[in-house]
Amino acid sequence: MKVSVEKLVAISAAVTLAALFLMVVSIVYPKPILLVMSMSLGQGIGTLSLALYLLAIALDLQGHRPEPEESAESPAPPASGPPAP
Repeated sequence: MKVSVEKLVAISAAVTLAALFLMVVSIVYPKPILLVMSMSLGQGIGTLSLALYLLAIALDLQGHRPEPEESAESPAPPASGPPAP
């Protein structure tokens, strides 16, 4: 199954928003067990998001290597010395 780079970035963004939501919940409802669970799950989900984003970058760099340019004529070498009068 091939996943496009754009799709990986979109999934990473959605997962990041879910992690942020969990962390905000712990601030809005500051109960100790909820705070510990939300921050732990939020960190885990945020780390997953980072991993997906780094994978998207690696796949993008791997798939878009510039090809060497081939030209029929070689460019003229730069002129050396003073210009001719």
